[in-house]
Amino acid sequence: MSAATPAATPLRRSRLAEMIEALPHPTRWRHVVGYMLAVYRREWQGSVFSAFIEPLIVLVGLGIGLGALVGDKASAITGGASYVAYIAPALMASQAMNLGASEAAWPILARIAWVRIYHAIVATPLKPADVMVGATAFIAGKVAFAAAFFTAVLTVTGIVASPLGAIGMVGVSTLTGLAFAAPIVAFSVTQKSDQGFAFIFRLIITPLTFFSGTYFPIESLPLPVQALAWCTPLAHGVALSRALAFETPIANLWFHLAVLSLWALVGLSAAIVLFRRRMLK
Repeated sequence: MSAATPAATPLRRSRLAEMIEALPHPTRWRHVVGYMLAVYRREWQGSVFSAFIEPLIVLVGLGIGLGALVGDKASAITGGASYVAYIAPALMASQAMNLGASEAAWPILARIAWVRIYHAIVATPLKPADVMVGATAFIAGKVAFAAAFFTAVLTVTGIVASPLGAIGMVGVSTLTGLAFAAPIVAFSVTQKSDQGFAFIFRLIITPLTFFSGTYFPIESLPLPVQALAWCTPLAHGVALSRALAFETPIANLWFHLAVLSLWALVGLSAAIVLFRRRMLK
């Protein structure tokens, strides 16, 4: 027993060193963000419609068009607000979900399996964890930029009256986008083709828009569906965005933030571990 004890200490130390090695560098991940920004400056035109114009078309079509069909019955759903004002903050959170999820799917897989730029990056002093943190931070920046544009439109149209509420909505949308982006990044780094993305977007992302309080209150759903909805990030993002837009007291504020943060942190941690394993193969 005594002879085995000295051998166990180096083993424990090697595992500790491996865990420390897997952690991202405090600043090196910013080089990944810098690279992504340089690429985005050449390709930003391709994302203008999906990130900025499409959400406004949906807002006009559903908020004004469907709101006109709902008519006076909307007050029973919205608590007295117009239907367009009711769904606008929710559409902002939903757009953050869609943008974060799409940026975490095909672009991440492309940089691993198709153009293999991540293989080149990890050949430098940057670690796999730096790549994942930088890639996720860039996605958060794109979501925040699109959310700021959406909030500016809502502020100009009078849907959001408080500047402080508008700033809070940008933060909530960014966190909502991260809560979806980080787990999908973790999924993307394990894939060899994009066939799995169809399942995620058709059976998870798209239905969530209808079961997270975007177009009607979650309370109108059956109790089991309500419980399931509150386990997902979008319901919490919608609740926070709507409360900030209406300047109403936010019930369970810390619970909403905790759920969104947990999805983001767990997803990012999983992405770092899984990406590191793939790069070491």
